[in-house]
Amino acid sequence: MDWEAHDVGDFSSPHRELPLFFIMHAGPGSSATAYYGGNAQTLTASEKERISEEFGLDRPLIIQYGSWLKETMNGNLGMSAKEGRPVALILGERLPNTLLLFGVSMFFIIIGSIWLGMAAGVKPGSLLDRGLSMFSIASSSIPPFWLGILFIYLFSVTLGVLPSSGTRSLIGDGGFFDKIRHLIMPASVIVLTHVGLYARFLQESVKTEIESYYVMTARANGVDEREIRIGVLRNAFIPYLNYLGMTIPSFFGGSVIVEALFAWSGLGQLLIKSIMVKDYPLLMGGIMLTCLIVVITLFVIDVLMFMLDPKLRRGELGG
Repeated sequence: MDWEAHDVGDFSSPHRELPLFFIMHAGPGSSATAYYGGNAQTLTASEKERISEEFGLDRPLIIQYGSWLKETMNGNLGMSAKEGRPVALILGERLPNTLLLFGVSMFFIIIGSIWLGMAAGVKPGSLLDRGLSMFSIASSSIPPFWLGILFIYLFSVTLGVLPSSGTRSLIGDGGFFDKIRHLIMPASVIVLTHVGLYARFLQESVKTEIESYYVMTARANGVDEREIRIGVLRNAFIPYLNYLGMTIPSFFGGSVIVEALFAWSGLGQLLIKSIMVKDYPLLMGGIMLTCLIVVITLFVIDVLMFMLDPKLRRGELGG
């Protein structure tokens, strides 16, 4: 399989939970803050100590991590310190929204980057070729939160055509079209800040394939241009998939900011809130679920690469 993609995917793999656990607890403040609730200012030192002892927060961090890992292996993600509900239940409520945003964004990123990259790559030196190069630099340099604020000001405050936040309207029915209206802006921000970069990568791969010997031979033998382009896209698509797999972890990192900005009720917004209130059971569960989604996505990409690249199949059979 594709080792380069796996090396990046390993950054988000579940066994990285241990350093993340220690990093979270190394921050300022007490890990018992979420358990205090709104009474934190009125609690005495002895009451705070009793709460920490009751929830095992006074034990060494390695012991706390061991207890969390043991319970997680048994399918128990614990209780949210802030909400007092099972972590698995809360994550189950947020997961569909994150998958919807991720799926819609990736669909338009892939479709848009393939169309732009192929159209620009087959015409080296053209206006479209140079224009895509400039667009990729500009779009990837724009901070998602800045573009999101601009969208909110333009489409929500000025024009009033799209909702500024949330996943459903307070006076709406919460149906399909209502959710789509709330999805348009966060998905557009993610697509616009990523599609240029992916299109640029495919553009360069296509330009390399266009100049290869097999393309010149096919044209000399009168092969239809459409068939040539299909072959070029097939070969250029393999390194494109590899690049897509390498950038999936950072893609999720950017979507966390977008979810928080638009109050999109997904895992990203949940992680931000968990950090703010120091709800570590919920935070650890959210990180683990996000890592799982990344690993599954990388696995799917590797399977696709294995199916498309005969060199990988020959290597697998030869091993």
